Amino acid sequence: MKKKISVLWPLTVILFSCSRSEEPKIPEICNALTGLASSASNASGATFSWSAVYGSTSYDADYKTSTSSAWTNATSATTSPSVSLSGLSSSTTSDCRLKTNCTLGSSGYSSPQFTTITGGPFAGIASQYPGDVNIQDDPNVLYVEKFDDGLKSILSRYNDIQNAAGMSLDTDIPPGSLEPNSIKMTSIKGVNVGGHLFKNFGSGFDSTVYIRYYVKYPSISKGYFHHEGLWFGGYNPAIAYPFPRAGICGSGSSRLSITYENVWQGNLPGMDTYLYWGDMQSYDGGTTCYGNTMITEGRTDYGNPISNTAPVNVLDKWMCVEVMIKLNNPVAAYNGELAVWQNGVQVGHWGPGFPNGHWLKDKWYNNPADPPFQGFRWRTDSNLKINWLWFEFYHDDPNAPSSYIKFDHLVIATKYIGPIK
Repeated sequence: MKKKISVLWPLTVILFSCSRSEEPKIPEICNALTGLASSASNASGATFSWSAVYGSTSYDADYKTSTSSAWTNATSATTSPSVSLSGLSSSTTSDCRLKTNCTLGSSGYSSPQFTTITGGPFAGIASQYPGDVNIQDDPNVLYVEKFDDGLKSILSRYNDIQNAAGMSLDTDIPPGSLEPNSIKMTSIKGVNVGGHLFKNFGSGFDSTVYIRYYVKYPSISKGYFHHEGLWFGGYNPAIAYPFPRAGICGSGSSRLSITYENVWQGNLPGMDTYLYWGDMQSYDGGTTCYGNTMITEGRTDYGNPISNTAPVNVLDKWMCVEVMIKLNNPVAAYNGELAVWQNGVQVGHWGPGFPNGHWLKDKWYNNPADPPFQGFRWRTDSNLKINWLWFEFYHDDPNAPSSYIKFDHLVIATKYIGPIK
């Protein structure tokens, strides 16, 4: 009898240990955020949104400046798939961390980084001069071009002109403008490839420079955009004509070229930088260099997803573009900066220690998990300054239809300008 009990007892224990009431619970998988996107930061904060996570009960968000170790809670247990941060200082790089909460746990953090801007819509120099009237008298303004004193006078201000016969003054003007005209540059299929205006500023401008202008791209150019926008930069020594040296790497002591233009020729037109400088990246290992892109809107190159940073709906409407460049000083330092605004909203800011990301060939991709951006060493010679600008309409595809581009309200200044008030 005792022997029979000793055999059954372990079986009874096993049966109890396997009963439903004693089964270990498998932890629920709580997925991290997906579809994370941000609206461009403004002077005091930013907004982040994401796709609703299946099985989630709520979301948490914290933020801090990148130099701080203390996090501030922005929201806890919110059911909304978005959060707005506010109350931050301007021109400040900050971190945000976002997580999903589920019934039995939480996800890991998603950690976007952003930089508040030095101004926002109507917060710059232009806010003091409605319609840009008398903005040229502001002590921080270096140069203004409104295209409103007759084509002959306009052309007299430029050192190199291409296809003046294809240029005219147009009564189509940006919203808020109180001036009568913009300039229109045209191309005729089989006859010419557009035109340009190039201006040399002699010794040029050092340190930090802001350039704001309005541009209008027509939908008839869709699929055929090449180089169409405002370029600016420096040549050392200064010259009175454009000399971009496309494809050439280096030239850190003699060439600097900056533009923000419609760079994609496919069905998804979009804006991005196109940069030439001494430390620019190469797409083929250092033999050949073409303009570097920083925003990657519309890009799926090298297996990377499309970025939602810069709006792509840019055709048949006036667009305000502003670009800031801070030259490196001293010339051995990587402390140069670049910032871009589209219609008064910042779409990118890069400088020493921000944002996090990586170079892949000749394209920069933001990624909070990567090391911080080194900063720009724009030049290796202090004589290389911002000393030229170039209104360019290079519509050169032989299959491209006749087309045009319009420019207006250019302002160059030492402080943030902002859109026309």
